[in-house]
Amino acid sequence: MDNQQLASIYKDILALRWEPVAVRLLRPGEAIPAGVTEPTATLRHCQAIIAARRGWSLYMPPRRHACPDGAAIMGLIPMPPKLQSGELYLLFKKLPTLECARKMIAVRPCFPAGSYEATLVAPLSKANFEADVVIFTLWPEQAMWLCCAQSYNSGERQSFNTSGYNSTCADLTVQPMQTGKMNISFGCYGSRAASDISDFELYLSLPAAQLEIVARSLQKLAQKSIPEARHKIYMPPVMEKVGVQKKNTWDVPAIQINIDAANCLGEGLCADFCPYGVFVMEEQDGRPVPIVKNPERCTACYTCVGQCPAGVIQVLQQ
Repeated sequence: MDNQQLASIYKDILALRWEPVAVRLLRPGEAIPAGVTEPTATLRHCQAIIAARRGWSLYMPPRRHACPDGAAIMGLIPMPPKLQSGELYLLFKKLPTLECARKMIAVRPCFPAGSYEATLVAPLSKANFEADVVIFTLWPEQAMWLCCAQSYNSGERQSFNTSGYNSTCADLTVQPMQTGKMNISFGCYGSRAASDISDFELYLSLPAAQLEIVARSLQKLAQKSIPEARHKIYMPPVMEKVGVQKKNTWDVPAIQINIDAANCLGEGLCADFCPYGVFVMEEQDGRPVPIVKNPERCTACYTCVGQCPAGVIQVLQQ
């Protein structure tokens, strides 16, 4: 798949508001690709990502990086002494002691000075360069589906290494490049103070090499899991039979399952999906219908209700 196709898959399935952003760190001696523009003003790396998600394709040499911390973390320039020592973190009152600041600096991901010559950022659909990472601006539910897509082929859980410091530079660019693994960031002091990321948004960065396989997994999840979850198919009713006096609780089962057998399609999904084997399929008048065989096992998870294609199952809690 090309970048345009990949961008379309992610935007359509996840219902993204913002375009995914392709990011590349330009290696020493590497040619500047066509179609990127050097901005007239200096920008922080987080601001450049915001510009790219709005449609701009930017070439950012060190002279265009407004944040020396981010530029140094990505290996474009040497780290300024006050930032290297941790002193500025105390002046900003972001950390309490030099010892604490130096510990944070020592463990954060970064590249040595001179490793790279510039950063490139562009909307994924317009990127005509080979990205190192692709950065998504997401709501938590959208981030969840990317995590599910990442687990789809491997079955592995995600382990994130993140911080409230150095968000788009360390957590979203350097970390995934060094580890080859997805990472998230909730933003940082700089990215939230200097960009228009919403209070309800977070970032997720995916190594570009994994972009296609995760997109294909997302397509599989979009066949069933994503639309079902978004339609809240397992929500139980809030109230049943309003205004009707209930029988004494000892007169009826705690959970009652009703099936409109006449309109049942006989596909047996209720029996297949029930985790406790409440249903069995039996022949009635020459066609299979579900029978509530083990009602005492029902926990009212509503899976049978949500999976029934004809909507003929009712679960009542007394």
